Amino acid sequence: MGRIKLFENWAFNRNLPEPFAQEIGKRGKKYTTEFECLSRHNHMFKGKRATLHAATLQGIMHAVNILTGKENGAFGVQIQNGDVKQCYLEHERAKNGVSETHLLVYEPASGAWNGMVASGSTLTHYPQIGERGASGSELFTMLLFASITPEIRYDSECEDGFSQFRQQMEQGYPDMEKAMCAAFILCDNFYRRIENAETLKGQGLVFDGGCLQAGNLPFITTAKLKNGEYALTKTYYGNFCVFQEKRIKERPTIRDIAGKYKRNHPLTKAEEALVPALPENYEVSQETLEIVEAVCQTPMRVFMMAGEAGTGKTTSAKIAAQLLGLPYYFFTCGEATDEVDLVSSMIPNTGRREPAVPAVFPSFQDMKMDPATALERVTGIYEEETKEEEAFQRILKTLYEQGYQCGQKEKDYVLVESSIVTGCRRPSLIEIQEPSVISKPGTLVKLNGLLDDGAAITLTNGEIVHRNPDTVIILTTNMDYRGCKGFNESVLSRMRMILYSEPLTPEEMVARVQKRVGNANQALLEKMAKTVCEIQKYCHNEMIAGGVCGYREYEDWVWAYLIQKDVCKAALHTVIAKASPNKEEREEIYKTQILTKFQEKNETPVVQAA
Repeated sequence: MGRIKLFENWAFNRNLPEPFAQEIGKRGKKYTTEFECLSRHNHMFKGKRATLHAATLQGIMHAVNILTGKENGAFGVQIQNGDVKQCYLEHERAKNGVSETHLLVYEPASGAWNGMVASGSTLTHYPQIGERGASGSELFTMLLFASITPEIRYDSECEDGFSQFRQQMEQGYPDMEKAMCAAFILCDNFYRRIENAETLKGQGLVFDGGCLQAGNLPFITTAKLKNGEYALTKTYYGNFCVFQEKRIKERPTIRDIAGKYKRNHPLTKAEEALVPALPENYEVSQETLEIVEAVCQTPMRVFMMAGEAGTGKTTSAKIAAQLLGLPYYFFTCGEATDEVDLVSSMIPNTGRREPAVPAVFPSFQDMKMDPATALERVTGIYEEETKEEEAFQRILKTLYEQGYQCGQKEKDYVLVESSIVTGCRRPSLIEIQEPSVISKPGTLVKLNGLLDDGAAITLTNGEIVHRNPDTVIILTTNMDYRGCKGFNESVLSRMRMILYSEPLTPEEMVARVQKRVGNANQALLEKMAKTVCEIQKYCHNEMIAGGVCGYREYEDWVWAYLIQKDVCKAALHTVIAKASPNKEEREEIYKTQILTKFQEKNETPVVQAA
């Protein structure tokens, strides 16, 4: 028999619901070998047949009654990061003349189940499933819902079979041959897709048999109902009474808001190449949204993002540049970074001196007839409706700068400006990374001139560079890591907004890593993510310093496990190795936080076998 409790011998020996029990009485057997009544997922070589299963049939009949309004019930899901995380079923039934509501929660990725019964304000355990207990028919009602819903575990054969079954049931079974054929196909379909879920991959129905080992489903606690763990986000049918619909505010993707914040500044081809082109399915954090909203609706242009490593500060800065349509520049600070490094420096001219390229001078007639085209010949940027006076001024400025650069090449020393200064000349987004590691906090004061609105800075050669009014500056930093220093108050005062990134929750870690590893074992990923968070707390409580444990360590752990197939061994050189520089502390963390959780049993691989 099957590997889960629902397919043990007792389950196949239970009485079938009518009219199938009567029909089987006529036929004398519960199974068929007729090819047209077998599931396409039945890959048996010998003894290929389909057998009617009482709980499956009863569950399908419940679904028909709910969808036709003969029984009170509702179907819904919780969607997280674009995927269905949990499926919900409420089914009202009568017991001893008293109405009670059966509630089930199913996780299609891990196959985990939870259940309970609500009678008024009283919550009790779901009826024990077994030979002398409940049949578990409502679990098949839930699995049917998952199988006919495209976003969950859709199967076309199941949908077709259910359509034929429902038609016969609603009409009072006018054609018992068709009804029996549909019943055989559905029973065989569910059995094969559950038993062979691993080989069928996306077409299979993942079922965590451990949830039913003793016949008792894990209880849905009141606390979890209240804290939003069972947050219903989409109702497919009916009205939920116990599960309350809560709209989880999902992060928009770049695709969702593409074009909404674009500034449409004319850019040269070189500048266009510097505009980030991150995948459109990247999620946009709340901090990034606040920055781009502020840039578009206010004069604010200077921001700071602070948070632990791995929370996506640099990615957020790049997404902001992409949404705004601005070239992205970055400057990475170090402990020895000084005021000169932040602005410009003179270095020996070791480059090959090439003959100067003659400057392109538009004629006076060009200026009068078409100022925009004349400007384009010099700057490479075409701007419609450019006034003659403005075009003339910008042409003179560009020619001056070109001449200056040519003169630089003839000198023994050349001026090399920082990416900060380069970004300030034209509309752009500049990320200044890890300024808190600079040994002298007063060093950043040198930039105060650029951080002020409409201000300027003087380069080593005496040139004054004005910050473009549309240039955005974002400082990204870790505040609490070893080596980080405080900021000078005058620098902090010039930050128009300081946004602190909260550490990722286990759910957010799992959602992010799943986009990288593909088809994943949800249960193991969640367990690993929770362990990383627990190690963070452990290090904090035990005052273990000098290490780091966050999302990057979690992702490295997952990748290492994909190679080594040993979750404990993979943790040694990823999570544990970075948690502390002290050998004794690492050993204690490994013993108390890893071995106690993962050594007891062989964990299922993160990625299913191809």
